[in-house]
Amino acid sequence: MARRGQKKHLKRLPAPRHWPIKRKEDKFTTRVIPGPHPKEHCLTLAILLRDVLGYTENMREVRAMLSSGQVVVDGVIRKNTRFPVGIMDVVEITTSGERFRLLPKLRGGLRIVRIDDSEAKFKLCRIETKTMVKGGRVQLGLHDGRTLLLPEGEKASDYKTLDTLKIGIPTQKLMKTINLDKGAYAVVSRGKNVGIEGKILEVEKRLGTNASTVTLQDPEGNKVQTALEYVFVVGKSKSEVALAIEGGGSE
Repeated sequence: MARRGQKKHLKRLPAPRHWPIKRKEDKFTTRVIPGPHPKEHCLTLAILLRDVLGYTENMREVRAMLSSGQVVVDGVIRKNTRFPVGIMDVVEITTSGERFRLLPKLRGGLRIVRIDDSEAKFKLCRIETKTMVKGGRVQLGLHDGRTLLLPEGEKASDYKTLDTLKIGIPTQKLMKTINLDKGAYAVVSRGKNVGIEGKILEVEKRLGTNASTVTLQDPEGNKVQTALEYVFVVGKSKSEVALAIEGGGSE
């Protein structure tokens, strides 16, 4: 009889290269469940708690910590060791009161930035799709898998794909829209320039096989050009979220 359903195990050697795990110490690691982020751009809660933050030493301690409701992701208690956390997700440890945001890391992967209570009440989400639903209302599909139905009377033209929304968590209340325009502050989320942040100098949109590009200037004055779909806007003139202070992991 053939196997049914997704595999629950994953060997360490073919696991995503950005996962901070020891490849030859053990044979298996946790496999990401279907959720808000793809495997190549996320960490499981087990890897985050054990290998990045160091709260636990083994899977038994990870399960005990999660089953007691100590870990909150985007305002919701998560108890699955294989739940994926990715870019812009807010993770809170209720017992210690620590809060973290996941951001792109230089040379690939994710870095952990400590944040305060006020910043833990919102997150930034990039608009990936925009569709019309029943009743003539517009629904926005965001980068972390969630959807947002625009209130009646809102102009759909004010919301464009690749723009960023500032939303409250877990209420999902729309707080602000940040357009991907010249002068905005952005972070490169993928590609060879991943993790670089800076001010957008130019947006060149092209049709056909030539990809649209964005030119950014980092805080040191260096100019970087990357693909349009790799840019994640984080503020109109300065970042809406903390980018500099790391609370775990390494560059």
